Amino acid sequence: MYYIGEMNVIKLEALVHRGRLCVSIRGRMDSHALAAARAVGGLVYSRTWRCYYVPHAPGVVEVLRRALAPFAETNVDEASFARHQAKMEPVVVIPPGYVEELAIRRYSAATVDNYTSQFAAFLRYIYPRTCEEIQEDDIRRYMHYLVEDRRVSSSTQNIAINAIKFYLEKVKKGPRSVYVVERPRGEEKLPVVLSEREMLSLLEHTDNLKHKCILYILYSAGLRMSEVLALRPSDLDPDRGVINVRGGKHNKDRVTLLSRVTLDLIQRYMDAYHPRERLFEGPGGKPYSPRSVNAIIKRSAQKAGITKNVSAHKLRHSFATHLLEHGTDLRYIQSLLGHESSRTTERYTHVTTRGLDQIVSPLDNLMKGSSLGNTNEDI
Repeated sequence: MYYIGEMNVIKLEALVHRGRLCVSIRGRMDSHALAAARAVGGLVYSRTWRCYYVPHAPGVVEVLRRALAPFAETNVDEASFARHQAKMEPVVVIPPGYVEELAIRRYSAATVDNYTSQFAAFLRYIYPRTCEEIQEDDIRRYMHYLVEDRRVSSSTQNIAINAIKFYLEKVKKGPRSVYVVERPRGEEKLPVVLSEREMLSLLEHTDNLKHKCILYILYSAGLRMSEVLALRPSDLDPDRGVINVRGGKHNKDRVTLLSRVTLDLIQRYMDAYHPRERLFEGPGGKPYSPRSVNAIIKRSAQKAGITKNVSAHKLRHSFATHLLEHGTDLRYIQSLLGHESSRTTERYTHVTTRGLDQIVSPLDNLMKGSSLGNTNEDI
């Protein structure tokens, strides 16, 4: 390839992204340079850092430099790698039997991702020792590290314990007494819900037809994110007015509501997009990204002026709470949500405003007829 004048300049420098050392690629890349960088493997564009990057690995900087050399002048910021080298996490390998056992037991894709990422984090913590050398003290120290240093939630700590236990109990068939760990007490946090007015505003501020359709289903059916993204057109049953949820949490099937308003929107969407396998597909028919869904919701919430931290799961919370506020029996809500325990569903009784409008604050009763109750007076 021949150039007239000066070549483009591309800079390779260290980038710590989500706790992992990466190689950022900064500078203008034409289609040839981009293809050469892609051929190296693992190329991702970061909106946060506004650049392409690849995961750091031994020799990858030199491979990138050589790949880009025909298309641009490539400079390597060696000092940045020296500064960040200490931040590079060790490369650990999940035992093949671990993922296989999860698959055999039909764990959901979300659970597989959670378990493998949490188990990998634990293996990085005990590195350079391997999973074959795990001791009970390792687990206890790691739990202390998660609580005191990382300050993770109780649910995250529980997933970490379960991921380690799965390896020791199910994969290695080890004795339970060797690694019994006291579980954290669950945090009694109330679910965050949107008011009906906020929910309507969120939907009104979602313009794209596909995006609006995803939000309508999340809210009108009370589905989990993974359940929405796994839906197939054949799962919709317009005649019965239900959605068949296949292989939900704990691999259980159930039915939930198919709103008439949602059905009309879905029909418009299908006429426009013609989905093939999944109801919602990404470019080239690939699975739609959960991260993209939450980005859509946050963007719409910002447009609507909603200050709450809104996510796909918050729409599920709102579905349950609004049904309860309109008098739906808690047992039906439990069935629609697919909760195994009624205690999980009972959380929504603590956030509903149903009946609160009939209760008068003792301060309001106290101030009736009192001069202090005149809030128009100057203070």
